[in-house]
Amino acid sequence: MADEVELKRPRANDDEEELLRQQEEFLKAKQPPAVKVTNLRNSTNASGASRSRFSSLRQSKVKQDVVSTSQGSGEMINPVMKDKIQDTKGKLQDMVQNIPAISSNIILGNIMERKFNIKEYEFNDNCVSTAVELPEIYGSNDMSLMNKNDSKQSLFSQKFLSGKLKSVRDNCVKIHTDESSHCNKEENIMTKYNLFQIYKENSLKLAQMSEAEILKEKRKLEETLDPKIIQFLRNKKNKSIEKSIKQNRQLDASVVNKTAVVTEVSNDKKVKLSSNDNEEMDCETDVTSTSSAKETTMDTEISSNKKIKLSSDNVDTKMDCEDGTLSIPDSSKEIFKESKQKGWLHMNTPEPEKLKWMEDLPEKEKDETLPDKEYNARFDFNGLLLPYKDESLTVNKGLYHHGEEPERPGYSFQELLQLSRSSNQQQRCTALTTLANIMEKTRRGWYDKALHPAPLTALSQKNILLLLRFSLDDSSVVVVTAALQALRAFLVSEADEVCLDRLYGFEGYIEPTLTPQLEDNDTSSLKDHELAQLDAVVVLLRSDFLLRIRYILSAMHPPPVGVMCALEILIRLARHSHITALNISSTPYLLDIIIQNFIPLSTDRLAMQDEINNVYGIPVVTAIKLCRVLVTYGKKPIAQKLDNFKIIQAILTYISSETGKDHINLSIESLRLWRILLHYKVGLDSVTGAQLTLISQLQLLLSNHDIQNTSELACEHAAALIAIASHEKMFKPNISTLLMKWSTQFSSVSNPTWGVMKLIAQSLSAVDEISAFKSTWLSNQHVFLSLRSSSNLLSDNNAATDREPSCLPNLDVLTENGELQPIVSVNSCIPFLATIFNTLYNNSRVAEIRLILEHPSFLKYIEDLEKTEWSLERSWFSRTELYLLTTVVRAVFLLGDTINNRTAQIVWKITIKLISTLPADATDHVRKLLQIALSNEKVNLEIITNELAKLDLTSTVDQIKTGLRSDATSLYERYIAANGDWNQAAMPKDWLFLPLVHIYTKSKNDIKLQSGDKDSILTVLSLALVLPDLMEKLSPTLRFSRLILVYLCDTVYLESDVAMLLLNVLSNLLRRYHARLNFRTELPGLSSFTDLFTALCEHFYSNSYGDDGFAMILLVPVAQRHDPHYRKLLWSEHAAALRYLKLLPEKLVLPLKEYLYPEEEDTSLIESYITALVRDVVKKSWCPIPFMIAVHHSAMYLKRTNGLAMRMRMQVEKLRNRDIADALLHYLPPQL
Repeated sequence: MADEVELKRPRANDDEEELLRQQEEFLKAKQPPAVKVTNLRNSTNASGASRSRFSSLRQSKVKQDVVSTSQGSGEMINPVMKDKIQDTKGKLQDMVQNIPAISSNIILGNIMERKFNIKEYEFNDNCVSTAVELPEIYGSNDMSLMNKNDSKQSLFSQKFLSGKLKSVRDNCVKIHTDESSHCNKEENIMTKYNLFQIYKENSLKLAQMSEAEILKEKRKLEETLDPKIIQFLRNKKNKSIEKSIKQNRQLDASVVNKTAVVTEVSNDKKVKLSSNDNEEMDCETDVTSTSSAKETTMDTEISSNKKIKLSSDNVDTKMDCEDGTLSIPDSSKEIFKESKQKGWLHMNTPEPEKLKWMEDLPEKEKDETLPDKEYNARFDFNGLLLPYKDESLTVNKGLYHHGEEPERPGYSFQELLQLSRSSNQQQRCTALTTLANIMEKTRRGWYDKALHPAPLTALSQKNILLLLRFSLDDSSVVVVTAALQALRAFLVSEADEVCLDRLYGFEGYIEPTLTPQLEDNDTSSLKDHELAQLDAVVVLLRSDFLLRIRYILSAMHPPPVGVMCALEILIRLARHSHITALNISSTPYLLDIIIQNFIPLSTDRLAMQDEINNVYGIPVVTAIKLCRVLVTYGKKPIAQKLDNFKIIQAILTYISSETGKDHINLSIESLRLWRILLHYKVGLDSVTGAQLTLISQLQLLLSNHDIQNTSELACEHAAALIAIASHEKMFKPNISTLLMKWSTQFSSVSNPTWGVMKLIAQSLSAVDEISAFKSTWLSNQHVFLSLRSSSNLLSDNNAATDREPSCLPNLDVLTENGELQPIVSVNSCIPFLATIFNTLYNNSRVAEIRLILEHPSFLKYIEDLEKTEWSLERSWFSRTELYLLTTVVRAVFLLGDTINNRTAQIVWKITIKLISTLPADATDHVRKLLQIALSNEKVNLEIITNELAKLDLTSTVDQIKTGLRSDATSLYERYIAANGDWNQAAMPKDWLFLPLVHIYTKSKNDIKLQSGDKDSILTVLSLALVLPDLMEKLSPTLRFSRLILVYLCDTVYLESDVAMLLLNVLSNLLRRYHARLNFRTELPGLSSFTDLFTALCEHFYSNSYGDDGFAMILLVPVAQRHDPHYRKLLWSEHAAALRYLKLLPEKLVLPLKEYLYPEEEDTSLIESYITALVRDVVKKSWCPIPFMIAVHHSAMYLKRTNGLAMRMRMQVEKLRNRDIADALLHYLPPQL
């Protein structure tokens, strides 16, 4: 390429002389042309058949490499082909670059070529067009073609096809092939005559072979040929069949009505196609054969891997065409006959895919058993999970209309999702309502641990949220209603909503926010399907869901169920966050439409109608609840906006008028909305304006409402009414009178219910003076009997964390298997006792408090709380119980020494557990409990003095006393999580060691420690020494991993007071719990104990100076009961630390047996031990314990009789250091 002349291209301004000069230079250069045009069409093709471009290229390539080695006599090569071969051999050229090619000398073997015999070929003159300037005009005298009206073909096409049929009648067999068959690496030129001869030979061979032999030969061909070639031939055959069938459907059926063709194509699909005197059907392939009177059967297998069976009969005609032509089940034949007689529309052409649905199901095996592995879940239209097989579910129930597993009833998720996008409206509605039923039952816990993954999670992963959002854009009201039902089932937990309504009034005005926990709050760059997996509510808001709901409610007017679902969905969206509630309220005209249509000023229509089919213009309880929830989360701005809609006027109408059977629910929800509006100082004058209504209803309560025989709804209504009346001072005496009445009646109630206790608690909170509250109820044993059974913390229930996707957090009031949390059961007394205890504590009613604490049922309750591990700590509904215990702790602290020591000790231990259990949004309670748990009264300074005296640290006693007295509480208050969420703990379980973790983090980040850090360490160690109950509920491994962090806090552990306290605390821990240490368990805040041990090793030989306490700790993980990985780390990667392990055996806290037994089995460790001994890394003089460990395990292993031990013993015998050799060869294990 470097020698080529660079030619200049002609330019527009070059004259003729310049162009001629450039032409001369180009010709002198003799460069090959950049493009060569090759005519691949051969006018003198010997085969007489057209050749494809691919075949011609391959043929020309074969020719240039062929060398004949024929030794036979006679002319074996056709003269025409011989001349071509000679020409080709004389001028070998490369097909791409048009340059001479090197002739191949490879000997391929004898090339045999059949001669072409023109006499054996019958030439058909009709197939050759005459050499005229214009094409010959066709003429037709066949009136049957003229009168055939059902055909869409032209007369020319029909005439041409009839001519083709004539050639069939004359038994002219035409076989066209575009492929070249390969046999023993020989390339043969095939003519139609040759193919017909081969066809006859193959037919005879196949007729003599059984079906099994044919299939065997077929498999051999498939294994021999290239899979790509097989696939190419199959595709080509399929196209040929389709084209042939399309043409032959137009032929006259009388020609072939006695022919049966069974075609078996290699794709292993079989479709039956039948033909008789009354049906016009035909199946033609590339090979066509007919016979007139006698039955003929031929099997043909061509190199294109196609097998055809031809059979004809005078009596009947049946056609079976594999891969896709007509197959009419027997059950459908009568239908087609009737359709032809009666002329039914669109029934003239059979459709096999649709006819498959009319076939009978395959018969079930009698001994069919359930599969051992997981199988696809199928549901009925009510959302019920169906068994794998159920004989009672017959085919007429519509549960078998699916292609997959047709013998099993029901529909899978994939089939329902596909049906939900169907073009048929009824199918879409059925699929959506079925999905809604499935999700509804899933939320009830019906399918917990039965389906994997959980249905809600599986549907969320399939982006059902986006599918439902698309369905809401449908123009059909029916489809939109079904989509709303499904979306409501996916988003809303009905059980959570009911239980939140029951708690309303106990927890004040606080309700949970249901926002997913995201690592990155910036979701603007995420696509919808990605965001749907993180936060379902946000992706709905992004898709203009609120605008669509506004349109649906204002323009489409869905039925009552659709309206209810839409309102409940909005309630769930509002619970997402404060911002979402504001977005809902600020959506233009959305609140206007809801209030105008569903919170009207009049209740006349509701009172007049028994059955409601249209809720527009009728008060809807769910709409009033939506307004209350919006105010709860959006606070005063939304309250003021609702006031502008004159909503209080509607509320006054609802509570003062009778509206039929739904009146009490409407009144309860209206009173709750009124109460929260008053809480935000909106409509305060409305209470004064409604004095007459309120006083009359209070009088009715006094005269008619007895708690012994009242309903739950009546109690809820009375409690809501008293909450409103408490905002007006003039109603206080009436409430006090009611409280006195009900508290007196409560002492004789045999079955106290939620509603009754809520009514008394609400009345007690509404009065300023609790003297009207009679304490005679304390003698009622029935009140405390349900205390333990109502406890969430003692329930042993587990939250159903896997039931719902993480993008859609809920309150999970239904635990695993659908069990209701005990604290919200109908007989739960815990919310009632929480309110009573808080009121008694605030009013310093010591006598009543003592009576409750000394009650046997209450004592048993707190004893169980102290002993057992708590359940459902992070549940929203457990907050009430936690607040009860917090009040109990504060009340016991108020009583002081007047309470017995045993009860006080139990309550103090509960205090320690409460500190790490209270939610992060209750930080004030956590601070109060810290002050109680670490109070001066509890931290006995005399005990500290005695302990420190034993340690000979009298010089620091006063300092530690002062530190504990003043700094202990303030030290831990700084670690309380600020502005945390309700579902997170304010403090971790190991809160005692938080200062150590903080100081270790500073040291790890190379931040210099301050003097105050040492004081913090002393405080932690002193508390751990004096108050071991602070860490009693922690595992020994967690305690150990936290205490040893002191050795990684720079060199503070070398301080004498720190060293002595730390050694004492760790020694006490290891003596009691060394057998329970497990370094394989996961520890909070620690990626792996291996990393911690590695840091200890590095820190030890860098700045420990061989400290005995540090050495003792470093040897703990290398005991024989623990993973050998730690021993390998110490004896190989960190062998430098062995030199400084000078701890004497008598100072070892763990028994020496822990390091000697069981004997070491790891040969790599044995080699490390012997290497350390031979190289004097360990010696008895400076590291006695590592030396003893190495000698013991090495010597015990050398005593074994396996090959490796014997070889190692021989090497030890050759050691020059005879002391080591003798110690290993003559070792006697110590008597332990």
